Amino acid sequence: MRLPRRVPWSSLAELEQLCSAIYTDEHDIDSKIYAINKISAWRAITTLPHALESTLSILVAVVHDRKSICMSALFLRQSYATAILRLVNGLVDPLQVGTYARSITSIAQQLGLPNWLVELRHAATHEDLPSLDLLREGGKQCLAWLLHNYFLPIINPVLNPQQIATPLRPLSPMLKLYKNTIKTITRDVSLASQYKPKLVAILRDLERWISEARVAANISSGELGWSNGYSAEPTKTEEEADVKEIWALERFCDALADKGMLVPLSKKKRNINQEAFLPSKLSISFWTPLLEHVHAIHPDFYSILCRRLTALLLDCNSSPTDAQASKRDLSFEEYIACWVNWTVKSPNENSMDMKRDVLTVLVKGLRYEASSLSDKSPIVKLVHHISTGEPDFERMANLLLKPFTQNFHTTWESYDLEVMKERVYALQSSQTTPTDNPSVVATQDNSSPQISLSGWSTLQNNQWKECPIGIFREITV
Repeated sequence: MRLPRRVPWSSLAELEQLCSAIYTDEHDIDSKIYAINKISAWRAITTLPHALESTLSILVAVVHDRKSICMSALFLRQSYATAILRLVNGLVDPLQVGTYARSITSIAQQLGLPNWLVELRHAATHEDLPSLDLLREGGKQCLAWLLHNYFLPIINPVLNPQQIATPLRPLSPMLKLYKNTIKTITRDVSLASQYKPKLVAILRDLERWISEARVAANISSGELGWSNGYSAEPTKTEEEADVKEIWALERFCDALADKGMLVPLSKKKRNINQEAFLPSKLSISFWTPLLEHVHAIHPDFYSILCRRLTALLLDCNSSPTDAQASKRDLSFEEYIACWVNWTVKSPNENSMDMKRDVLTVLVKGLRYEASSLSDKSPIVKLVHHISTGEPDFERMANLLLKPFTQNFHTTWESYDLEVMKERVYALQSSQTTPTDNPSVVATQDNSSPQISLSGWSTLQNNQWKECPIGIFREITV
């Protein structure tokens, strides 16, 4: 559960007043000084969000520049450069997730930060300090970006939509490149050392894609990295961080489930091991390095892969129309089921939990429809192979696949009405006559039952007295 966010302003009107002081008149120095004093007062009582810290740094540089205080041009250049550098680093560093580092430019593009600000930050850090005119323009661009990405979305959350992330790079070309490379290595082992650097580079690129997807999930939730180490907001819990990682891994698993990836594009190549109900040895040899690599970095990957593939099986099996049934690719469904079976049987500490999760998802998704599936159905085969050898899972499988035998009367018989009359009479008599149940005793006027359980009794209207919740008031009867 996400805790309420702590902010320095008492109301949105106060924040809107600050925003007006900063942006209404570019040449109004007094309003800029008012904004500096306001933010400084907030900083004296609480830690500021990174956006306000950056705004304060830029405003101080602007005021010093506009008031023509006796100071060197080098001092102004350093003030502007420091403010821009803090803004960019404070945005990018919290989103630098994943095993392999990503370039600042790629993260900034996802945030919608102008590329030339990243270049300006790089020049101010590693090269000759940029000119004062260039830094002044950079300060204006930073304030404009903060207005559209921080102040306006908070002041008008309805009118300002969520930050839209840059679309993710297509994953399919990277997976195809991996597949072609691993095919070459598998067919000719002597080329393994030659292609190893290329394979390592592909695996790193795929891991960077997962990191980009996590950043995209971060942006779509309205989090632009304001709170990581720079704000008064509570630190994100591991559970909240995992939600974004799960979202990224789910997108990755969906791409793996496309035809031509885990499942060969040609139906002739979908030769499964019927006895063990596993994909072909060739497919396993192709994809095991990638799957194990991702699982080593993300321990929950196999569990997420199982859930996504099982959900795909349920979607394929969901009450298709006649036209859809004719287009069903049963060999594709069977191959997906084989990969689920391979995943749950892969050597890892969560194997039993994954089996239970798969069976639970199937039970919830199929319900009584499972009894109508044939023995050749990929889902039925998967259930049998997962549950074999595990008594608890076998009972669950039998419950799932048990034929639905309840019969319903289509016509009324004469005795049906007699049974209903007897039940109505029994219900009415239980409300008007004393019962043998010791927990309920009839009152003197037979109007309502009196509860004789220890500590409980019924009250008449004149005996009821109001009192606050949590206060015991003894009532004498």
